[in-house]
Amino acid sequence: MNTQTADTTTMDAADEMGQVADLIEGGATREARRRTARLADAADVTTRALLGEILAALETHPAVTIPKLRDLWKVSDDDGRALVLACVPHAERRAEAAKQAERMAQSTRAERREYARRKPGAVATRQGTPQQRRSQRATDKDTAARRYFAERVDPTEDTDQQSDYQQLDYDLAAVPPMRGLPCVACGVERSTRDQQRASDDGLCEDCRDSGTAGVPILPATATRAAVLIARCDYIAATSASPDERDARLNRDWRCLRTADKFTVTDWHARQPA
Repeated sequence: MNTQTADTTTMDAADEMGQVADLIEGGATREARRRTARLADAADVTTRALLGEILAALETHPAVTIPKLRDLWKVSDDDGRALVLACVPHAERRAEAAKQAERMAQSTRAERREYARRKPGAVATRQGTPQQRRSQRATDKDTAARRYFAERVDPTEDTDQQSDYQQLDYDLAAVPPMRGLPCVACGVERSTRDQQRASDDGLCEDCRDSGTAGVPILPATATRAAVLIARCDYIAATSASPDERDARLNRDWRCLRTADKFTVTDWHARQPA
């Protein structure tokens, strides 16, 4: 793979994620999610999971955003760190940009000294009045704003209107949402104790007591993405048809975090129809 091309792609993705951070800061969460999903479509599995984690961190309270981004930066490779760094809030990004600019200036000065030492004769320097240029950040913010207002959907047009003939089921509406992933075998809501087990097999207490086989237990060092993939593999292996598999995955989908949905989507895309 061409290293220069890979570096350019990483820089483009980092610039895009910087705009995503600006959009979330401005309240345009929906557009930010759309752009992140577009980046994830062209990324590998690891990068796709990282993009989901970054998006989830940016959508949290500002007091915990920076610690979460710092943790992601520590466990990422160079390309991943570039994506994380692009999303750090403005003050931190300005400080890092200043350090990067100083490093580049020092490198440029060293190259110029070496060039002047090797070039014979006098070196003529160009004289002229520098033209005032618009900052890249101002250009990026203007572009992001234009795209946001151009693609923004009127809330009244984006709302699912209830049919005149569809009556609200008040009993169903009163049921609280499920907490955590359901039992991988029977689909019922699992107790907090079952979900906090050190070796989570995905089962509820009743299914476990009845001898039902659960999700294989992974090592303690396994990532969350690996645990989710093991759960998806279990569902596929214990489903009688692709339709049953997809129905069980859809049941899990409503309980997943944004970052987890990227992992499940990627797994599903690699399965036979």
